[in-house]
Amino acid sequence: MSGPNDFKLVINDLTFSTCYAKYVDDTTVLSVSKDVHVYDVALQTAADYLVSWAHSNGLMINTNKTKELIICFNKKVIAEDIPPLCINGNNIDRVATFKILGVFVSSDLSWDYHVIIVKKTSVEV
Repeated sequence: MSGPNDFKLVINDLTFSTCYAKYVDDTTVLSVSKDVHVYDVALQTAADYLVSWAHSNGLMINTNKTKELIICFNKKVIAEDIPPLCINGNNIDRVATFKILGVFVSSDLSWDYHVIIVKKTSVEV
């Protein structure tokens, strides 16, 4: 591949059966579960498909940059009880905050962490 336009052509056929967003060199997949007490296999299925698709297209998944973020407001749900996503036999890191397109999204959907980082960055500049 010689550049971003070539990459866009390659990922053009990458689709999932759940919600997703593709941009430049990243893909974000999400699943909304109605019954949080029933394990939703949609994201693991998407991860498995992504691995297969990447292999077929001569690409590799950077599992060090791949993260799982759980957003759940049901106090009865314990995130540790939800099986972690797995890629190539390795569990994906589960994080409380993740940066997507310059915005820090937190598992509680608050702006606190994002604002702290933006304020810290503006003071350093």
